[in-house]
Amino acid sequence: MTAPVTHLSLVVEDYNPPLPTPSESQSHDGPVGPSTAVHAPRRATFVEGAPKTIRCVADGGFPLPKMRIFIGATDVTRRFVLSQSVTLKGVRGLRSIRYSTERTSDKMAFTSRDDSEPIRCVVTVPGLSANHAVVHIDVLCMYIRAQY
Repeated sequence: MTAPVTHLSLVVEDYNPPLPTPSESQSHDGPVGPSTAVHAPRRATFVEGAPKTIRCVADGGFPLPKMRIFIGATDVTRRFVLSQSVTLKGVRGLRSIRYSTERTSDKMAFTSRDDSEPIRCVVTVPGLSANHAVVHIDVLCMYIRAQY
């Protein structure tokens, strides 16, 4: 018996408030946060070269789902640490089992080449169609003014 993933989120944690960008001032998308299920493309702002934590979290799925992370067309799954957990609820003999799968990278930094690229988290359970969450990257470039 297979069970679908019931909740999928892609989280970009902000340690410093992002600088406003023209695309954000015209966008109606809200910030991506820990409890936000990302079904429509959202945006996350990065300062070029400054790392942030990115997490993809899938609740549910049986057997344990496979999770892959892409930046544009490039598979970056190996840059993320995998953790899986099982939660049991109820009394012995009538317990329900809940699986959680997470991939986290604490040091994701981007360059101007990554601007507007999507970060995609794709979760698959055998026999069911894939679930995915998408966040588009906005990269703010750092310019150094030379003094003459």
